[in-house]
Amino acid sequence: MLKNQRTIAQEVALEGIGLHTGVTTQMTFKPAPAGSGYWFERSDLDSAPRIKADIDHVIDISRGTTIAQGDVKVHTVEHVLSAIAGLGIDNCVVALDNVEPPVIDGSSKPFVDALLKGGIKEQDAPKEYLEINKTLIYHNEEKGIDLVIVPSDEFRITYMVDYRNPALGTQYTSMYTLEDEYASEFAEARTFAFLSEIEQLKKQGLIKGASLDTGLVIVDRDLDGTGLKRLKDLFEVDHPLKLGESGILDDRELRFYNEPVRHKVVDLIGDFALLGIPIRGHVMAARAGHEAHVEMVRKMRKIYQQRKLTKKYQRSTTTTYVFDVEAIQRLLPHRYPFLLVDRILELVPGELVSGMKNVTVNEPFFQGHFPGHPVMPGVLVIEAMGQVGGVLLLNESANPENSVVYFTRLENVRFKRMVVPGDTLFIRVELVYFRRGVCKMQGRAFVDDDLAAQAELQAVIREQET
Repeated sequence: MLKNQRTIAQEVALEGIGLHTGVTTQMTFKPAPAGSGYWFERSDLDSAPRIKADIDHVIDISRGTTIAQGDVKVHTVEHVLSAIAGLGIDNCVVALDNVEPPVIDGSSKPFVDALLKGGIKEQDAPKEYLEINKTLIYHNEEKGIDLVIVPSDEFRITYMVDYRNPALGTQYTSMYTLEDEYASEFAEARTFAFLSEIEQLKKQGLIKGASLDTGLVIVDRDLDGTGLKRLKDLFEVDHPLKLGESGILDDRELRFYNEPVRHKVVDLIGDFALLGIPIRGHVMAARAGHEAHVEMVRKMRKIYQQRKLTKKYQRSTTTTYVFDVEAIQRLLPHRYPFLLVDRILELVPGELVSGMKNVTVNEPFFQGHFPGHPVMPGVLVIEAMGQVGGVLLLNESANPENSVVYFTRLENVRFKRMVVPGDTLFIRVELVYFRRGVCKMQGRAFVDDDLAAQAELQAVIREQET
């Protein structure tokens, strides 16, 4: 069933203290136009600069997810984004008069309540999804982390945590329908941390806004009366602390029997919102966290960017490759007799591209290079390599049709094999770095399994002069 994008009907605000910075912040949710996505606005700064809430602006995931644009930052955005995405809202501006959203009770429920108070408005534009059509895997052997997404017609989550602590142990939860379950079954789940970690952070002057009301503190060491009294002072509470059988400091009552793992789902939905569009796929996570979530979003982002390019430039939808020659001509300015790539076979935006060139006896350069002994000039093999690499770089341009890639340097050029009529040249170019419009790439060209040429290429992207 086709669904339209959604935003909120009217502005709505709430106020509270930031978990890490301890600052008091007023936060206002604002409607946003269709197709604009999620933005955080620093209304306390001159010109009220905005930061796009996507994976390209993530700068830190050590104790939450921090985004930035230049020197402008917003800390701990995951619970806010989780509430927005969890309600199926596609476009929203979050205005803050400080550097961090309020933590409130450590869940996303206060934000859900505020958004529902503002109302949800359908927009006149279709909702876009990233369809997961092949299994994606993130695995960290050292930390025992597994995060897998398999194809599914709906967004589903299965999450498992396994802690060596009797208060947590092994916990498991599943979410089958975001629309029906998020607000009622997951949004109330609060963040949690182990006591030893909280003590260390507080001693370092960090988590300035943390208290026993901003999340669950899991006791992971023995405590006696003296220890409880010291913690009473540390957390600045006005009553004697208790330690019951639950293993939660002050014997706080759980909202769900498996509240910690449900909060993991809240975090995952917030981190996955950094993709910019909802997905259709079944996420299965074991012992994961922000780092794994963000790395999976990076994988999905590359797939999404590649599909956007294919949809824009590739007219035929029945091909098994990325771009045919007609699509290539819509991307590159080169034309006969200097277009030296016939197909783009693989494209991972920001990472690598591969393409092919069928070398025929009809190539015009064979007439003079050499009569009776046709050999493709090495400089043209490198040019073909550069054109394939150009497809990768033009993805970095906001207006690729009017951009040109100019190569500024070649290094470590090596020719290993002659290229002759009848050969098929397979070219693979990997991006080494891209900074301030200057990039470096590593290219290799093969005939069958034999390396024909290799080179390091440096280039810049410029708008075409009219």
